[in-house]
Amino acid sequence: MEFALLYEVQGTHELGGDDNRLYKETIEQCVLADKLGFHSVWFVEHHFLKGFSSSPSPDLLMSALSQKTKKIRLGFGVSILPHHHPIRIAERVAMLDQLSDGRVEFGSGRGSAYEQTGTGVDPRKAKAMWEESLNMITSAWQSEEEFSWEGKFWSQPPRHVVPKPYQKPHPPLWMACLSPESYRLTAANGLGVLSSTS
Repeated sequence: MEFALLYEVQGTHELGGDDNRLYKETIEQCVLADKLGFHSVWFVEHHFLKGFSSSPSPDLLMSALSQKTKKIRLGFGVSILPHHHPIRIAERVAMLDQLSDGRVEFGSGRGSAYEQTGTGVDPRKAKAMWEESLNMITSAWQSEEEFSWEGKFWSQPPRHVVPKPYQKPHPPLWMACLSPESYRLTAANGLGVLSSTS
């Protein structure tokens, strides 16, 4: 059996919380989890959720952890794909995979309507944006030549997308699942399931 930790990186802003301390304590806990033999640590990406989550850029926390830990795997739980250009996600995840010597687990999702509208994403298009983004990211990771893309939401002129992930062909892929539809979508795309109950 393998054990993992999932962090919302919850602050206490209503009580005058200190984000600097929150991040440092989170890193300390994850370093200890590595020493105790935990399999993985996962970080959410959330925006605009004061008090609930101070984790808008989980890759930055995981970058610090890539240098302070030795074995624990570093998971995106999840990267909200409609919020970012897919090439930027491909570059950042691949760079973290290199820095960690291949310890990245890449989870992706669509985010909530509240977060989507806050970043200018139409919630009615988020599912299609997620699908196109994931296809674009994995294609860019596996392209040895100049990579180009012309899709419904994203385009990319021919360019070498570097670095490539340390893991071949790429880090393990996961998807956030909250509804029966998302479980079906996960199965259809051959992805691992990230789910929680409340």
